[in-house]
Amino acid sequence: MKTVDSFVLAVRRRLNKNRACRAGLWAVIAGGGVLLAIALIYVIRGYEVPRYWYGIAAAATAAGAVIGALTRRASVAEAAEYADGFFGIKDTIVSNRRFEAEQKAGGYYDLQSGQTAEVVRPLDAKRVPFVWPPALGACACVLVMGCLLTAFKSTDQRILDRMEEERLTLARLDEVKEEMLKAVEELEKATGEEEEKLLNPDQLREFVKQLESTKDLAEALKQLANLERKLDLAAKAMETKRDEQLLKKVGEELEKEEDPQARELAKKLKNEQFKAAAEDLAKMKPEDAKLTKDKKLTDKRKEAAKLKAAAKRMAAAARQQKSQQSKNSKENDGKNGEQSKEAKMSKAEDQDNELAEELEKLEAEADEFDQDMEELEEGEKLGKIDLAKLEKSDQDGEKLRMRLDKLGNKLGKLGLKNDAKKKLLALGKCAGQCQGYMQGQCQSPFAGKGGLKPGDGTVDSRRDEKDKLNDNGNTTQLKGQKGTGPSLTKIESADDGTGVSNRKAEAKERAFKKQFESFVQREDVPEDVKDGVKLYFESLHSAETTGSGAEGK
Repeated sequence: MKTVDSFVLAVRRRLNKNRACRAGLWAVIAGGGVLLAIALIYVIRGYEVPRYWYGIAAAATAAGAVIGALTRRASVAEAAEYADGFFGIKDTIVSNRRFEAEQKAGGYYDLQSGQTAEVVRPLDAKRVPFVWPPALGACACVLVMGCLLTAFKSTDQRILDRMEEERLTLARLDEVKEEMLKAVEELEKATGEEEEKLLNPDQLREFVKQLESTKDLAEALKQLANLERKLDLAAKAMETKRDEQLLKKVGEELEKEEDPQARELAKKLKNEQFKAAAEDLAKMKPEDAKLTKDKKLTDKRKEAAKLKAAAKRMAAAARQQKSQQSKNSKENDGKNGEQSKEAKMSKAEDQDNELAEELEKLEAEADEFDQDMEELEEGEKLGKIDLAKLEKSDQDGEKLRMRLDKLGNKLGKLGLKNDAKKKLLALGKCAGQCQGYMQGQCQSPFAGKGGLKPGDGTVDSRRDEKDKLNDNGNTTQLKGQKGTGPSLTKIESADDGTGVSNRKAEAKERAFKKQFESFVQREDVPEDVKDGVKLYFESLHSAETTGSGAEGK
């Protein structure tokens, strides 16, 4: 390689080193500035800066420095021009390179080429200085130090607590949703076909599936409250409050009967055991005459009389309720707004009181059947039984049995609705308890009871913390000898007798008085206040002097 070319390349390397340094510093400033801005966003909000941001910034800075150094490399022509200017050889190297590029030779050109080589030979490219830009360097150092300082910032405890709460909220809500779905499945398995139609498990599952995963505790509680409201509405749809109130009154009336069977029915009606009440009601049905030919007419007459008496009690309760509802409806007729609407609803209920009507029909049919039995019994006593009356009694008995079957079916349906309502309310109660569980106020309602038999459950770690005789580090013990501390009183020993000296306490009292007396010497205290204080202490001292003189006498 020619001497001139090697010299120019050496100068070029020195120039590139300077430019690479500046490009690197600019890359550090850019990367550090961006990283510091991102870090400050986290720090101001109280968060720890994620470590991956430092890696990203470092990689981006290195890439920027390399790209900047490559794009700003000095060309050979720039190096030749810089060498001519720096070493003071005018445009010797530039002219030589141009002549070579134009392939000019001979005479003057050869002489110029040789002269350039001689001029360049003693020159050293290392004389080209490496310039460190102080402003860029200082700025880069400050930014890097700022970024390093943000790396030591840890997340605030309140934020950690909030993040932990959000994590628990999300986990607990997912747990509640899963457990609620399991509860619906178990509810579906434990119910019969008719009750399943009332519960509608598919709709219940849809209600639960509407719970969306969230970290916001308020939103989770809102969703659970909404679920509880939906379950309560579903339970209210099962309510037969009017019929239940009527049956309770029927039970109260039947309790007045002497018949044990009627009293047992009354007990079950009052306790809302409608399915069992339907079975007891079926036992009260008059037996078919074709199946009980051997049974005495007197016994049939007694059974008819018992049924008649029970039916009258039931009808009396129905009429009492209808009368009460009519009275309430009239009282609400004169009111406006929502109360007027309630009155209209009450009227609609009165028009659709099927159970009360059934009980009144039962009374009429039982009365008619009892009259048939009475006429047949009188005919039997006279030795004449009218076949037409016998046939009529059979027809009335069949009507009575059908009426009791209908009432029994209605009681059975009421029992199913009552059971379905209780299950829905229990599920809604679980949703309500889950709100407390979400807040950490109670255990999950779906958690197993666990534990051992009463008195055997224990956790040593918890017991250690609560044992008063165990030093668990939660108490502070004061060290020292008892009785050696300062005191306002002093006990002196004597050869005989006992006594307590209060000298020390009196000294403090006198010192306290002197503090008050010095008050009057302050210049910032008004004169009238000083006079009042002086009079107070003068009267105080005179009283003490008088008291001590009296004691001396």
